[in-house]
Amino acid sequence: MTIRRARWLLAAQAAALLFLASGCGDYQKINDRSQIIGIGVDPVPDKPDMLAFTLQVPNLEVTTSQSPGLGTGGRQGGEAVPYKNFYVEATSVQSAISRAQTMYDKAFFLGNLEAVVFQTGLSERDLTRVTEQLMRDETIDKLAYVVATRDSARSVLEARTNAPPATTIEAMWYNDMPQRGYSAPEKLWQFWRDAELIGREPHVPLVEAADDSLRIEGTELYFGYQPVGWLTPDDTVFYNFLTGQVRAISISIPDGDRSFDIRVVRTRIHLREIPTPQGMVLCDDIHIRANLNSTETMAQRPLTNREVERYEDVVERYLRDNCVRVLRALQSVQADTIGFGYRYLIRHPERIYEIRDHWGDAFGRARIHVTVTCRISREGNLL
Repeated sequence: MTIRRARWLLAAQAAALLFLASGCGDYQKINDRSQIIGIGVDPVPDKPDMLAFTLQVPNLEVTTSQSPGLGTGGRQGGEAVPYKNFYVEATSVQSAISRAQTMYDKAFFLGNLEAVVFQTGLSERDLTRVTEQLMRDETIDKLAYVVATRDSARSVLEARTNAPPATTIEAMWYNDMPQRGYSAPEKLWQFWRDAELIGREPHVPLVEAADDSLRIEGTELYFGYQPVGWLTPDDTVFYNFLTGQVRAISISIPDGDRSFDIRVVRTRIHLREIPTPQGMVLCDDIHIRANLNSTETMAQRPLTNREVERYEDVVERYLRDNCVRVLRALQSVQADTIGFGYRYLIRHPERIYEIRDHWGDAFGRARIHVTVTCRISREGNLL
């Protein structure tokens, strides 16, 4: 009898806890809130103190027809879209959100921010203040991805994608995509860190709206918060070789009037900075492990060890020449996005002011020494 009474008492206590729990109230709060998943920032012509913000929230109540509302929009022609956009001109991110709040009946929050889109025409001053505002707000998710566009940030966040464009941008890299090479992503906190660090500069992917998707157009380079140049998608591959970030991609290697394909499995690098009386020497030793996808003979016969070694030599020469070319392109705009200067500062903290004030020039004039070592495996291949 005592055991049965204890069980009933325990059940009564559990029921009381469930009754007193505030879960039902939380559901009401959830229905009253809307997460901002994307923020786009464009300059405003003839208004240097104003910025044009595009704020994107998911549309959880998609209908087959939409009535246009003040300051909101999506696709044209009444087509249902999985998001709502709010367009506001303001001097800061926070004031833009406050203005947009007057157009919507749900409270905005930024804890699930997925993407920030900057127009490349933003001035250094504008980009600095917006980035600092985003980093200063403790409610904003600093893991959001940052991208740039030569069009307008508004057009990117209006792209005709199945998911909201901000979600599509995040999905390009969020789940640690196995393939990495044609883009060089940075999150918000990384962009801010690289812009503020001594001896390292930021970079972000360039995107534009395509017919039914978003397309990566290359990599935007910065000196601090100032855009100074860009790399094509193909050059971004060689940039990622320089930083050891290439994995699981297949590339074609030209060899005279023929070519063969390799699949890069993994890359790693060893960076060095060597001061000399003639200036700084920057060294990047790249090590590549790859599989052979196809040969110049289209696998008409098995390869000999000597032929594999020749393929390795061809890969090393081709990648070295292109990595040197891309590194010189970085030097031409003094954009040390690899971080040679920061590495040198860590080992020589006593030179902090010299590096802070003169590293851009030193990086631009430095001699470079790039080596590539490739090992091609034929495991699992019928070659």
